[in-house]
Amino acid sequence: MRNRLPPLLPFLVLAVAASTAMAAAPSSPPVLKVVATPARVILGRDPAVSLQVRVPKGTGPVRAAASSGRFAQERLDEGTVREFRWTPPSVRHPLMAVFVFWVEAREGPPEATVFRLPLFGHTTLDVATAPGASVEVWLGEARFGPVQANARGKARVRLEVPPGISAARVLATRGALRTDAATPLDVPRTSPRVVAITPSPLPVSGGWLFVAGDVPLDAERVKPSVDGASLEDATGRELARFRVVPDAEATLVTARVRGDDAREARTEATVLRDSPPRHSERREEDSRGTWRPALHLLVGGTFARGENSGPSGGMGASVATPWWEGRLAAELELGVRGASFRGPVGTLGEVRSQLLAVPVLASVRAKVFDAAAFTLHIRAGGGVAPFRHRLRSDFQAEVKESKLSGMAFMAIQGAYRFGRWSALGEVRGAWAPARTPLVDAQLGGVATLVGMRFEP
Repeated sequence: MRNRLPPLLPFLVLAVAASTAMAAAPSSPPVLKVVATPARVILGRDPAVSLQVRVPKGTGPVRAAASSGRFAQERLDEGTVREFRWTPPSVRHPLMAVFVFWVEAREGPPEATVFRLPLFGHTTLDVATAPGASVEVWLGEARFGPVQANARGKARVRLEVPPGISAARVLATRGALRTDAATPLDVPRTSPRVVAITPSPLPVSGGWLFVAGDVPLDAERVKPSVDGASLEDATGRELARFRVVPDAEATLVTARVRGDDAREARTEATVLRDSPPRHSERREEDSRGTWRPALHLLVGGTFARGENSGPSGGMGASVATPWWEGRLAAELELGVRGASFRGPVGTLGEVRSQLLAVPVLASVRAKVFDAAAFTLHIRAGGGVAPFRHRLRSDFQAEVKESKLSGMAFMAIQGAYRFGRWSALGEVRGAWAPARTPLVDAQLGGVATLVGMRFEP
């Protein structure tokens, strides 16, 4: 008796074989999709850009590099949408910003995505034409105007110039008279490049060097200069990719590349020569690394009812903690608060009262908003406020008295960071009664303060 396979069995066998082969094959690297907000960036108008990188669930750390400007963070570890905050450069002429995003990997060449974002320059074009003429300016497919020339034949047209445009087409119309002329724009020639080394730090076994530009690059034509390492295996056309191997004694690898405009882009990476620590040790080291000290100084004035207003300020130290992704900081502040009163007392004469307090305050600072270089914090705390009261008058001897009071406060603080320094602005509300047999005052109130913070 012959056995026959069921009709579906051959297909089941093929399906199982195919699924086994797919499981055995290495998974393809994730495709990174990048979305910029705003999509149209005007230099000088848009202070920050959000670059959202969409990745499959479970993707490892994503790193970023840019040809200009700066990132708030160059590496993001979690989420299917990684939002990089990028600050455009301070220049005003149009140029192309070139970005490279990749999933960091310790082994194998990581797949990288090149993203280009046009940065528009903002300028005004002065046009001389017939009085009363209607003037339009064309930059490629974009039209600006119409603007009517004044009685002297002068017209000013505001332009948003994209990168790659070096001349404007000017159309002037007055009745049947029509002129069409090309006007050169004073725009520097740029050829931006971005270079990046991965992984960082670079293991002694080597890693990869990426080079990207405002146009696709042929790796055979790109000639980077590297100190502390050698280059091998140049590949790629959209993105030039090189295998980089550190020299035997090198501790730092530096790579440079010049664009067609002779401007240089560079990057560097330290060489990891010691064996990496175990996961638990690395986690402890990372935790210790997030304790970041800082010093701050604030000066301003406090406004309160009656004669309680006066100058105030403080200087202190803080340390950022590893909790809540480093958003919390503990602070200790030594302050100063003054108030004074001067006025007549009937027919007896004049009274002069001076109050000086030196608050010692402990507080917690929490970061609640972060946009590129600007951050917003909430502060809350309290402590003691020893004060001294001095009373002088025309009709009795001078009196001095001292006492200890308490103080509690809450504040909103904005900070704009540039390097290790941050400019501070703070609005603070405080409560601190100061009472003695001769005075009943309020050391608290609403304070407006400005200052600086330094992070060593």
